[in-house]
Amino acid sequence: MKKLSQKLNWRYAVMRLTHKQFLAVILIILTTGFQTVQGQVTKKRTEKKMTLEQNKQVVIKFNKEFFQCGNTEITKELLSDSFTNHTASPNAPKDASAMIMFITAFHKGFSNISVRIDEVLAEADKVSLRKTITAIHTGEFMGKTATGKKVEMNVIEIDILKDGKITDHWSRNDFIQIVQGL
Repeated sequence: MKKLSQKLNWRYAVMRLTHKQFLAVILIILTTGFQTVQGQVTKKRTEKKMTLEQNKQVVIKFNKEFFQCGNTEITKELLSDSFTNHTASPNAPKDASAMIMFITAFHKGFSNISVRIDEVLAEADKVSLRKTITAIHTGEFMGKTATGKKVEMNVIEIDILKDGKITDHWSRNDFIQIVQGL
């Protein structure tokens, strides 16, 4: 009942406006609405439109800086706040933290880490790459003491990017077989 009363009071107030007052209210509404629309247009223009080549470079930089060099700080630059690692094990976090923990442990257990990018493909907001990671097992890793063995891991990954940052990551690799062979 109160809402109905408020609606009637509002309608009554509008009907009592003079012609000039009514035009002033309409002008305010139009001006405010125009600013909102103008703000949305400006926002869309400031969103980063990345080219396919730029998206490829983001993913390559991520692989070289993060996987090969162990630079965990690069995740702040190249991973979005909503990043999801779809490859993480079921009990592990799906955000960047699990990836950072894995790479940190990997760099403690292996040296001479090299990431060779074998092929990169890009389409729309997706980048797919095939890479080969080589390293030497020189420290403890996943409960295995150093063996001095050289390992080679083949990986295919797909990343989705938005505004120059990786939002989603999937990968398939032969990592388990490598660990079993240590």
